[in-house]
Amino acid sequence: MFIELVKGVSLLLALCFLHGVNVRLWRSRPLVGQVLSGAIFGGICVIGMLTPLVLKPGVIFDARSVVLSMAGLFGGPLVAGIAAAMAAAVRLLLAGEGAAVGLLVILLCAASGLLYRHARMRGWLGVDTITLACFGLLLHAAVLGLFQFLPADVARHFNALVAQPFLIAFTLATAVLGLLLRDIEERLSTERALADTAARLRAISRAIPDVLLVLDSEGRYVEVLSRDEGTLIARASDLVGRRLHEVLPPEQADGFMDLIRETLRSGRTHSIEYEMQTRSGRNHFEGRVQALGTLVNGLPAVVFLARDITERKQAEGALRESELRFRSVLLNIPSIAVLGYRAGGVLSYWNRAAERLYGYTAEEAMGRRLPDLIAPSALRGLMGADIDRMFATGRVIAARETRLRRKDGAPVDVFSSHAFVELPGQPPEMFCFDVDISDRKAAEEEARHLAFYDALTGLPNRRLLVERLQQALAEGSRAGLITAVFFLDLDDFKTLNDTRGHEVGDQLLRQVAGRLRGSVRERDTVARLSGDAFVVVVPGLSAGAQAAADQARALGELLLARLREPCDLAGHEYHFSASIGVALLDRAAESVDEALKQADMAMYRAKDAGRDTLRFFDPDMQQAVTRRATLEADLRAGLRQEQFLLLYQPQVDGEGRITGAEALVRWQHPEHGLVPPSEFIPMAEESGLILPLGNWVMETALRQQARWREDPVLGRLDLSINVSPRQFRQDDFVARILALLRDTGADPARIKLELTESLLLHSVDSAIETMRALRAHGLGFSLDDFGTGYSSLNYLKRLPLSQIKIDQSFVCGVLRDPSDAAIARSIIALADSLGLDVLAEGVETEAHRRFLLEHGCQAFQGFLFGRPMPLEALERQVRQGR
Repeated sequence: MFIELVKGVSLLLALCFLHGVNVRLWRSRPLVGQVLSGAIFGGICVIGMLTPLVLKPGVIFDARSVVLSMAGLFGGPLVAGIAAAMAAAVRLLLAGEGAAVGLLVILLCAASGLLYRHARMRGWLGVDTITLACFGLLLHAAVLGLFQFLPADVARHFNALVAQPFLIAFTLATAVLGLLLRDIEERLSTERALADTAARLRAISRAIPDVLLVLDSEGRYVEVLSRDEGTLIARASDLVGRRLHEVLPPEQADGFMDLIRETLRSGRTHSIEYEMQTRSGRNHFEGRVQALGTLVNGLPAVVFLARDITERKQAEGALRESELRFRSVLLNIPSIAVLGYRAGGVLSYWNRAAERLYGYTAEEAMGRRLPDLIAPSALRGLMGADIDRMFATGRVIAARETRLRRKDGAPVDVFSSHAFVELPGQPPEMFCFDVDISDRKAAEEEARHLAFYDALTGLPNRRLLVERLQQALAEGSRAGLITAVFFLDLDDFKTLNDTRGHEVGDQLLRQVAGRLRGSVRERDTVARLSGDAFVVVVPGLSAGAQAAADQARALGELLLARLREPCDLAGHEYHFSASIGVALLDRAAESVDEALKQADMAMYRAKDAGRDTLRFFDPDMQQAVTRRATLEADLRAGLRQEQFLLLYQPQVDGEGRITGAEALVRWQHPEHGLVPPSEFIPMAEESGLILPLGNWVMETALRQQARWREDPVLGRLDLSINVSPRQFRQDDFVARILALLRDTGADPARIKLELTESLLLHSVDSAIETMRALRAHGLGFSLDDFGTGYSSLNYLKRLPLSQIKIDQSFVCGVLRDPSDAAIARSIIALADSLGLDVLAEGVETEAHRRFLLEHGCQAFQGFLFGRPMPLEALERQVRQGR
């Protein structure tokens, strides 16, 4: 029995050996290896069955249960299937009473091994001593159960003699064989992993461009790998086995040995840069040393990776040289100020030319904001916005000329350009290149001044005068405005030059230039034409010839007055005067020479008129200006001498009864008689005399209404008073009217203030506010000449009106012009829809009255009912009408 068990163990050991050799041999062809493994497992089973423990012919016991179960566990279905098939075939050939039970044992063991394998792959069971022993015990207990199907005497004999040793021996055999096979499996797995790792390392080492060295603790080359042997100090085959001191200079070898020892001691990776003579020349390297973590030939070792950085070093050297050269050029360039700054304008670079240009040292400038340093206060916001925009977009502003500021506050003209620099890993930076052009600008300005300005007075000379006059004529023509040209010549200047000398004459000319400049607008041009002749160009006068002439006359009178003022010439008081000729031009086609000629001719007429005076080129215009000036003077005198009076034109209702009157001002001129309003009202508006005149009309009319208030017949009359736009827009208009109502005692409910539509052209909201303030105190408002001016229904509905008046131009045409009739009907309907009274002006015939009455108009004013008349006549007519 013992010998049989020893034979079984020997077979199991042979099985382990053969299986391990087979797997290693057919590692690259796993299918062939599995087939052969199945044959080996099956062959061991066959051998075991051919030398079995025989209880009775045909009843045999061997180790096939152990072999087949391990074939299923470690070989898999293919190996287990082949082994089971071989064992089953031989068992059938052996036959006997136990053949059927033998076949069942074969199937049970192979299937049990496969089930164990499945549980192992799922992670349910492991392959360890206890698990294998338990598996063997359970398996062979099942086999003992199958043996109970043998003939009864055989089963009793087996149970008595063999069962217990069988169960113990084969359980142990199962555990031992499983452990041996597991060991073989793990070794093979480790070998495969090592082979794979080695293959990967070989591939990596061949792929990397670096030199890979393995050096032991004595500095001996253990392994040398390099794609290019030109980077080595010698051929790889010549280096292996040699020490560092044998191939390197002593100092360099000592340094490497120190590095190896420190790496092995600390266990950390170390880096080094060095230069070495190689087979291809003198090269620079960057090395990294790492402990290998295992002994090589019994000694600790390190892995040394050396990368050739010769090209990088050369590039870095060239870059440093280029940078040094560039920085030296930027720092010392004599004529270009270089200013570097980052986002927000914070300065990061300031060269010597910038120090000279702006007066700040580099230490003073660095870290400060560029706009705060060199920008004038008016340009700081703009420069800051430009800087923010450049950094936001990466696009620089166009190169341009600009005026900046030095440290001492002095201005400096520069030509400035920019470059945007952005390096990887660095904040973007802007470089500004400023070139000082102050000398050039000064030279240009001086040349321009000499070319266009008079050296004595600093005024524009004839050349610049011609240019500006052409421009003024062209702009005036496009805008429809008139340009005035004043030709001024000093009276008796030659006598001053002859008696006092040219130096004194030059002093006078300079003073005249100053007075002329101080008397005109900035946009006007004062030029010295020659000698004592000056020209003043005043563009942008009114489009109307009469208004432009009035404006020119006012300026000319101002110039004459300024020139009459005494001056100090070399310590002596001197009185002088000038003669001025004026030409008014309204067409760009008129030549400059013609304009100057006209003004010159007018100046000579001024001299002929006695000097110290003003004359216009156009004789008719001159006459009109003179008459207008005379009229203005008479108007002022008329206000002082109370030459104005009020006439009253009756206003009637639909039945012809007088319901009120309109107060109309007239001028009783002592020489020209009764002057119509159409002549003196415009003059009063332009000269500002309309204010005192309007105040007189308002006070006189209110006092008259207060007197009517005491009369039971006249007290029912409404009184309409015209108010000029200029008067109405006075800041104190409301306060003045309310004061007059208190002082005179007039009834505000009987007062209507008549306004023209021209009021709507200027500050409608302000006009509405003024009207509401007076309406709150009982005064009414009537819109005069409705339909002839700025008629906006939007404004009309907002105005606090009580009446609108149909202009007489429409009333006169209602019988002959369908358009006028339609307009009149529309105004009546509009007034009715807005809840306003309507009054028709200029009603001269009964037919006009009937037409208007038929279409809803209930109030009239015109010659049909009475012309403007004195107060007594109106009162008499009212009393008679009663």
